[in-house]
Amino acid sequence: MTTIVIDVDSDCVENPTIQVGPSRRECQGYILQFPSGKTPYSAYPFALHDSRSLPWDFSIGNGVMMLFARNCHGSDDATGVSCLPCLCLPKNKSLEGIVNRLETGVHLNSPYAYHGTGGLREVLHQQSDRITFLQLRGLNQTRALLGKATALSNYKRLVITIASGKVARVSRVIHIALEQKKGVNGIISTLQDAANGYYQPKSFSEEEDMWGLLTWRLAGNRVAHINHRSGHGPSAAYLRSRTIVPPIVPSPGMPTTAEVQKNIMASLGSVLDVIKTHVRHAVLMFDEIATEKRLHWDPKTNFFLGLCREHAHNTSLEFINEGDLEEVFQSLDNGEVHYAPEVRKLLPFLLLL
Repeated sequence: MTTIVIDVDSDCVENPTIQVGPSRRECQGYILQFPSGKTPYSAYPFALHDSRSLPWDFSIGNGVMMLFARNCHGSDDATGVSCLPCLCLPKNKSLEGIVNRLETGVHLNSPYAYHGTGGLREVLHQQSDRITFLQLRGLNQTRALLGKATALSNYKRLVITIASGKVARVSRVIHIALEQKKGVNGIISTLQDAANGYYQPKSFSEEEDMWGLLTWRLAGNRVAHINHRSGHGPSAAYLRSRTIVPPIVPSPGMPTTAEVQKNIMASLGSVLDVIKTHVRHAVLMFDEIATEKRLHWDPKTNFFLGLCREHAHNTSLEFINEGDLEEVFQSLDNGEVHYAPEVRKLLPFLLLL
């Protein structure tokens, strides 16, 4: 017969008075329940026993964690298999905090002692990923800043090169370099070559062409040549090809309507407004000019010129390969076509009011 004496006026007392008879049994402690997916091996904060004085010890068997109060008497009470101090463990504030963190998780900023081994591994992985990210971001930022510093240095070099005044027609040199898809370093290299006399731009802007044409028309070839040598302007030979007069389209054979219309507009287009407003009568004169009797190739139309229009249709006048040229000369030798001895030219004369 076992007799147990408990002071019922004290709820969960620290040291209850228990008298155990000869039929004493071992206390089973308090079973700590873990949420699904968590085990006591990785979720329970074992390190918390080193940092804080917890009033219980633990035991794990077959994946079940048992908590035993420090003042456990090692015997069950009259209502179960655990003693009263062990049954009062769920009311402990520290254990309530552990159970709450098991269900909701531990905050990342909490001390490491509150984490289990699984939580410490997760924190370690997150910190490692964060360190790697910060290192890579720092490296990328350093590379970006270094690239921007290099580009800024190159632009400063470009400004200094332009400000040196050693390069003539700086704007044209830079314009040509940009058309060639050159970067800052390429532009600087081109400017340095121009300053040393190794490079001279051969193209001219529309304004330079018009200014050169005006100088050439007003002052002649000698002044245009002086301007070319001294001021790096366009040469007289270039200005001759830079004419603003519409070209006349030569007809290899019988003139077509489109060719005649184009030539009339090229000859009279600049005076049509004058004819409509200030001219009552206009006279068109056609004159014939003697030409050298030989064959010409027109690169603009890719046709052979110099044959008479009456018989030019007897052979192919378009230049495709050397066989076409041989055919033309064979037709000339056979008398099928003839050289044109003269060419007609439109000479407009205006009779003003």
